[in-house]
Amino acid sequence: MNDLVIHFLDVGCGNMTLILFPNGTTYLYDCNLTDDNEDQVLGYLGTAMGSRTKIQAFICSHRDADHMRGLRTVHDAYPVSEIRDPAVPGTSTDSPEYKDYMALRREVGGKTIEAFTKLEVGDAMVRYMNAANKECSDANDQSVVMKVEYAGSGVLLAGDTSFLPWRECILPLYSDEKLRANILLGAHHGSLTFFDDPNDDKHYYTDHIKKIAPEMTLISVGPNVWDLPDEKAVELYTSYSSGSKQGNKVFRTDEKGNMKLTLKAVGGWSLSVNQ
Repeated sequence: MNDLVIHFLDVGCGNMTLILFPNGTTYLYDCNLTDDNEDQVLGYLGTAMGSRTKIQAFICSHRDADHMRGLRTVHDAYPVSEIRDPAVPGTSTDSPEYKDYMALRREVGGKTIEAFTKLEVGDAMVRYMNAANKECSDANDQSVVMKVEYAGSGVLLAGDTSFLPWRECILPLYSDEKLRANILLGAHHGSLTFFDDPNDDKHYYTDHIKKIAPEMTLISVGPNVWDLPDEKAVELYTSYSSGSKQGNKVFRTDEKGNMKLTLKAVGGWSLSVNQ
């Protein structure tokens, strides 16, 4: 058995996560290629892909520009076989990024991700723990929450979800075992909405991260006008992440650059930064 490798790319205030399954299948979860980072990101992607020439599935967590930008450029270099998303319009439907993404989705073929489904990818398991749902009107809260499990380790990608879909939809339907993950990709670039229930001015919502119980939380973020990541959110992620063997709890792409996570076939994981 081979290791499963996940690359968290430094793409500014957006997200781009490359998943290299041991059986040769390749997923890309979100994309944020810009004029400023295109050469650097494509160069890194080429190194990470190695001998792989195609991306079997592009998983768009939700149709916002910073999660789909530049996908056609990636597709030109590494053809995408299928695009999967929750089929919910994003907040930027008039943007050129949205129109280009939807055109490419029609060209290569699109598939709607259904919440609470799973599929095997070789010896790995992929769980779609959230997608479009009637309990949430906000497009961010209908983000694809995806968990990858392999050889006893798990990585959970939270999209741009707030606390709401976790409280109303995810936690009620998943056991503690299924929710637990060694590594958490923090929601919405470190936004406080993951913890902040507007109807509770005394407490932050933490039931979800207690169940996830990550060893480390990673935050994909770059320069932005929203002051992300939020200081309180980072504090909460730090408090509820138990820490790696080296004691590390929260890493950010704007500080650590590209990060390479290895889920080892023999069990356990390792994380390398500044790749």
